[in-house]
Amino acid sequence: IAHHAYSTGATGQFRINTPVWINLEYLSAEPFVERSHGLPSPIMGGPAKGWTKHFFYPGFSARTGGLLREPDLLQRQQAFVRGGPNTGQRTKWVAQRGIEATPGETLVSLFCYEPTALPALLAQLDTQPTPTHLLVTAGRAGAAMRKFMDNGPTLRQVRISYLPALTQVDFDHLLWTCDLNFVRGEDSVVRALWSGKPLVWQIYPQDDDAHIAKLDAFLNMLGAQADLRAIHRVWNAGPSHPGTATLPVIDLPSWSRTAQANRERLLQMDDLTTQMLQFVLKKR
Repeated sequence: IAHHAYSTGATGQFRINTPVWINLEYLSAEPFVERSHGLPSPIMGGPAKGWTKHFFYPGFSARTGGLLREPDLLQRQQAFVRGGPNTGQRTKWVAQRGIEATPGETLVSLFCYEPTALPALLAQLDTQPTPTHLLVTAGRAGAAMRKFMDNGPTLRQVRISYLPALTQVDFDHLLWTCDLNFVRGEDSVVRALWSGKPLVWQIYPQDDDAHIAKLDAFLNMLGAQADLRAIHRVWNAGPSHPGTATLPVIDLPSWSRTAQANRERLLQMDDLTTQMLQFVLKKR
């Protein structure tokens, strides 16, 4: 991202001054992000010799560039959920997806890769006293669920609905509608954080479990309790760890308090776009 500053020379012609050059990096809660955010990197050769680019890291603390957040996001969410879980737009949105919602069910969204712990999750949910309604997203999550259910056991306390492909707006609506959200990847975990709902994140798997350090840093940032850390460990187990470990009992009230506390903390920070613009103006 480069912001060009223009000025008028003695001849009255416009010329382009040295731009503010930003390398927008990937999202992580690891300690190096705070150390590296905003650091300059001079260009020593080539057409851009003499310019300086700066590393700009999104992040979860005041010493980073923050997270993407639209100015009206909170207002849209409040309007959507107004009236409680079984009234208003939430009920209407579920019905528009061709899904019949039953009062008293725990709504759980599933947006994942192919977690080896999927059978363990379904087995646990099937033992809960409250029925669970799984809203499974299209793509890899839906394919993984269908593959398992083709040969899987009969579920008595779990109902499964398969969603069509969703727009970004409708993905937000899904997160706002559910009582627990399983999400994957960086963009979706940010949207899940803004929802303020309990979440379990499947980080993109890498060879030799290199992604686990990034996952642990995220959980440290959340201040996650032991059971929330444990379910993330099992949910993110790779093929070499077949996911046979017992999942901890899902504790929605406790996980909800963690999610809401982090949401309130993150809302105190300027969003990523605002911080980038402020950074550019300081460097001009």
